[in-house]
Amino acid sequence: MDLKITTEFKVGLTVIIATLILIFGIIWGKGFQLKTDKYHISIQFDNIGGMVIGDPVTVNGVKEGKVLDIGWKDRMVVCLIELNDRIQLYEDATFTIISAELLAGMKIEIFPGKSSNHINLSQQPFTGKYGGRIVDVGLVIGDLAEDMSALSFRLDSTIAMINTMLRGGNLQKDLSASLANLTRLTAELNKLPNQLNSSMIGLDETLTRFRKLVDDNGAGIHSTLSNLDLVTAKLDTVSSSLKVVMGKIESQEGTLGKMVYDPSLYNNLSKTLMTIDSLAKKIKDEGLDIDLF
Repeated sequence: MDLKITTEFKVGLTVIIATLILIFGIIWGKGFQLKTDKYHISIQFDNIGGMVIGDPVTVNGVKEGKVLDIGWKDRMVVCLIELNDRIQLYEDATFTIISAELLAGMKIEIFPGKSSNHINLSQQPFTGKYGGRIVDVGLVIGDLAEDMSALSFRLDSTIAMINTMLRGGNLQKDLSASLANLTRLTAELNKLPNQLNSSMIGLDETLTRFRKLVDDNGAGIHSTLSNLDLVTAKLDTVSSSLKVVMGKIESQEGTLGKMVYDPSLYNNLSKTLMTIDSLAKKIKDEGLDIDLF
């Protein structure tokens, strides 16, 4: 009887130990932890790439949480995640959705940041970005291949057009002529500094001679300038006198003023001229008969 109880006890104890080992293995394999020191964070994305509840959350590549819920806020997708309490996030932390595996599965990769200030949890939801999947990369490569094909077609067309132009012979001649003209222009430009240098030397010599001329004839030039000042003063005096005379003429003062503005003088002069003209005509026609004795 004692032997039977001992055997049953051993069998039962073995089963219990095996069950505990199995449970522990499942918990360890799934990443479950018995402690409940966790906190929640809301993150909004414009695209989550097929992420589902329960997908992992990693910090610098280490699994430290999971996705608890997925919802909407306006046009943004909001993911509620939980993180282990030991994870400290800072102001420059980033949240990126990337592929968890090669062909399937998504995860949220968190970079905790390098700032010295902790993140303000009251500003939730934080904004994350979608990093893409392997499938997305394939789609991008497909679009790129189409663009490359179109570019290759255009390149082939361009090369064919250039070959056609080269076979015509005109392009090569034009290019040769353009290069020859460019060579001549370069040579002329190379000569330009020498010509400018010669011109500057000539200008400097002219200025030197002019300076010497001024120095040698300084007294004469000074005297000429003084005479010019006197002439200018006399011209000013004459101008003033002329202004006075013109003023008197306009005001009909003096003989000249009366002669200019008196109409009777004009009439008398006209009559006199007419008489002289008549006398001259008579002399021309009849002659001049002078009897001195």
